[in-house]
Amino acid sequence: MEEENKTESAVGMSETDLIAGKFKNVEALVRAYGELESEFTRRSQRLRALEEELASREKDEAPHAPRGQEELLRAVTEDEGLKARILSDYLQELRSVPLMAGAGSGVIAEVKRPKTVAEAGDLALGYLKRQKQS
Repeated sequence: MEEENKTESAVGMSETDLIAGKFKNVEALVRAYGELESEFTRRSQRLRALEEELASREKDEAPHAPRGQEELLRAVTEDEGLKARILSDYLQELRSVPLMAGAGSGVIAEVKRPKTVAEAGDLALGYLKRQKQS
């Protein structure tokens, strides 16, 4: 009984009370603690590696997207053949788009009929000037 009293801890429990519930002896407790510590270390290292990988990906991906788009735009605008092809493809796609979707009436321009030869000449000159500008 004296030996048991000598091994009592500050909280009033004996060594056998501390380990009796889960561990057979002190060595089993120490071994379990070592295993737990090793597993904790492995998981902490894995977590740190994953956090570093995520930070690296975020750092690498964020600045490249806009810069890549700018480089692509510059490459396209400098290549006249590619620019013409893209524009041609775009205009080809627009041909399939109806000018009026749904119901409604179209825009009707006022019909101008010349009454004299001078008015006909003015209309023809105006038409030719507009064609030349566009």
